Amino acid sequence: MDVQPLEQITKIKQEILHRKQASDSRSIRHRKVLIDLVKEGGWIDERKFGLHVVGNYFKDLRGLLNIAPLGLRMISKGKFPLSFESSEGTQQVRSLIEAVQQEGRLD
Repeated sequence: MDVQPLEQITKIKQEILHRKQASDSRSIRHRKVLIDLVKEGGWIDERKFGLHVVGNYFKDLRGLLNIAPLGLRMISKGKFPLSFESSEGTQQVRSLIEAVQQEGRLD
């Protein structure tokens, strides 16, 4: 019969992810932000990650207030750099992510 349920489930999942916006749910946002940040700089910038996922791109005031104490503690201990350098292998990481995205397995 050549039925491949896992492949069909993967296709359905990808279709759902394509239809949803990054801000629709925290789990979808988590995945998309993670991929975007790694693609951008070769690693995860925790400052942006928290603001985008928990703070929903500055739209979720309650989420922002929840992470504010952590941010303040980080700043007071000097663990909150104002800028980050991209990883040396950023271009290779970006190329890999784009290749996988073209195959339709990552979004």
